[in-house]
Amino acid sequence: MSGRADALEAVMLAYLDHLEGAAPAPALDHLSDDDRRTALRLMETMAGGRGIDARAARPSVDALLADTPLAGLLARQQPTNGVAVDLATVRDVLRGVDARARVDVEPDGPGGGTVVFGHLDLRARFLLVAAATPTVTRKVRAQVEAVFAADPDTSRVGVVAARSSELATRLIGADAVADTITTPRGEPPVGGDAPLPLALAARHMLEQSAPEWPAFDFDRALREPLDVASVATEIAARVIARESARSYRGDKRRAYRALAGHEGDIAELVARVSTRGAEVDLDEEITRLSQVAA
Repeated sequence: MSGRADALEAVMLAYLDHLEGAAPAPALDHLSDDDRRTALRLMETMAGGRGIDARAARPSVDALLADTPLAGLLARQQPTNGVAVDLATVRDVLRGVDARARVDVEPDGPGGGTVVFGHLDLRARFLLVAAATPTVTRKVRAQVEAVFAADPDTSRVGVVAARSSELATRLIGADAVADTITTPRGEPPVGGDAPLPLALAARHMLEQSAPEWPAFDFDRALREPLDVASVATEIAARVIARESARSYRGDKRRAYRALAGHEGDIAELVARVSTRGAEVDLDEEITRLSQVAA
C-alpha cells in the first residue's frame, strides 16, 4: 500500500511541476487502474484551480449580487461608507426591504435604542454595536437578553455592526441566548443565523417567517355545485378511450371496446355509490354493466 501511495504522490508532484511549466506531463502507465482514475480526478481538480490566488481578498457581497434580482437590496446601504451610522440609517435601510413592514425607531429601551421591524405577527428589533463585525460579546449578549426580556413578543434581535461597510447583521432568536448548554470554557453558546448585510438579513427573516404568496382565486366554474355524474362521465370517457387505444389482445381488448358508449352507465353507478346512505351491490352492478356492454 505504501508503494502505491508513493507512486501516486510522485505523479501528483510531477503534475504540479507540469502546471508550472517546469516539466512535461507525467506518465500514468505504471499506475494501477484505481490509482490512474484517482490521478486523473486529482489532475482535473488541480487544473481547474490553476490561476486562483489563495491570498486574494474575498469579493464584497454587492459585487457578488451585481446584475442579479437581489442587487437592489444593497442600494440603500451605499451611504454608510464613510458616513456615521445611527438608528435612523438602519431604519432607512429596513424601510427599503419590504413595503408591507412597519419600521420605527425606539430610542430608549432596556437594551438601548432599537429599530422595530414588524409585519403581521412578526416583530424584530435591530440594535447597533460599535464594531466591524456583529460579534456577540458578553456585553452584546446582555443587551440582546434585555431586549427579549422587556418585549416577549420580539421574535428576533438583529445585531448590526455599525463599522462595517455593508451593515453586517446577525439575527438571533430567544432560544439562542438561553442558558441551557455551556461551552468548554463555561460560557453559554450563542446561536443565530450567519451574518448577512442588513437588507439581506431582513429579507431572509421575512421569507422564513412571513412568506409572500402570489394572489390566488378559485376557478369560477368550481363555485357551482359539483355535478358528480358529469365529472364521472368525462373521466370514464377518457379512461375507456385511452385503454381501448392500447395494444391489448383477446378478451381484455374486446371488453374495453365494448364499454365505449356506456360512459353514462358508469357515471350513474359512480353517482349512486357516492350518495350517502345508498346501498349498492357492486358485484351485481358490474355484472349488469358487463352484460349491457356485451
